[in-house]
Amino acid sequence: MTGADNPLHALLAHLGGGRAAAAAYEALRRRLIAFFRLHVPAQAEDLADIAIDRLGRRLAEGVAVEDTGGYALGIARYLVREAQAQAIRAARSEHDPLLQPLDEDAVAEAVRHEAVLAALDACLDTAGPAQSRLILDYYGADGGERIALRQRLAAALGISLNALRNRALRVREALEACVRGRLLSG
Repeated sequence: MTGADNPLHALLAHLGGGRAAAAAYEALRRRLIAFFRLHVPAQAEDLADIAIDRLGRRLAEGVAVEDTGGYALGIARYLVREAQAQAIRAARSEHDPLLQPLDEDAVAEAVRHEAVLAALDACLDTAGPAQSRLILDYYGADGGERIALRQRLAAALGISLNALRNRALRVREALEACVRGRLLSG
């Protein structure tokens, strides 16, 4: 960068050059930091540097600035509005699940879960209605209701609970093998 293209050099030249320019630069920076501490305390120093950089770029572009401090404060006010708008957007996004960054592990798990469910549906269709109904009924309840459901199922099929368990296990193993095969091939 040449001196005219460098925002810092343009600002120092505008401030008169030499030691006086360095002192004026530091005074301007302190004034900006004080301004930002009132409005955006956590970002005061960073925003002061951004304001000075923007001022220097405008000067490097050839913009005529008579009141350097006033111009810098105008930039600072704009930066405060930007920071406040960004804070509002961040606060809104905290409460909106659609604006949350995606957890790649959760997305991968959801995709895998959907793939398993799709494979299971296809395998249940392949197994036939009798075996599908058997496995869905066998695992269709929880707790104490599960025992009563399995007793009714065994009675309806005219078999013992052990025979029902063995039959359900064979159907389950066949379904698990089918699901694994579909997941590996697809």
